[in-house]
Amino acid sequence: MRIIAFSDGHGNTGAVKKLISSTRSTTDLYIFLGDGSRDIDRAGEELEGVRLLKVRGNCDFSISSPDTAVTEVLGYKIIYTHGHTHGIKYDTAGLERLAFQNGAAAVLFGHTHVRECLYRNGVYYINPGSIALPRDGMPPSYAAIDIIPAGIMVTHAEL
Repeated sequence: MRIIAFSDGHGNTGAVKKLISSTRSTTDLYIFLGDGSRDIDRAGEELEGVRLLKVRGNCDFSISSPDTAVTEVLGYKIIYTHGHTHGIKYDTAGLERLAFQNGAAAVLFGHTHVRECLYRNGVYYINPGSIALPRDGMPPSYAAIDIIPAGIMVTHAEL
């Protein structure tokens, strides 16, 4: 199963449309990690028939999505959050506590606009970077997460 995680569009609806149109034939689930929820709403028909989960970010005002949520894929528990309520700009300790408390195999987060994939104590911590405003000197990006019975594989891709 392929999951595409993306975050931090900040008003760039075109980036959301481009991501969906270029990946929809190989993607089973999209997870949006916040800051650009209105971009999702504006993407309109590009999202028809697409399975999408989302959380709100610190710039998503008046949005009813949760700050943090959990899903299970092929027996792997995945937590997804924007990260701002877990102190992600300082370290991953808040996310590590969250993973431990929930028995997660992976934690997806955004907020920093910097792509990252860490593996600690049997848990993946994955930041897809930003699809519109990266802060790491790299092009806009997203994460492709392939889940198979044997494990999890993570790839960052440029938009």
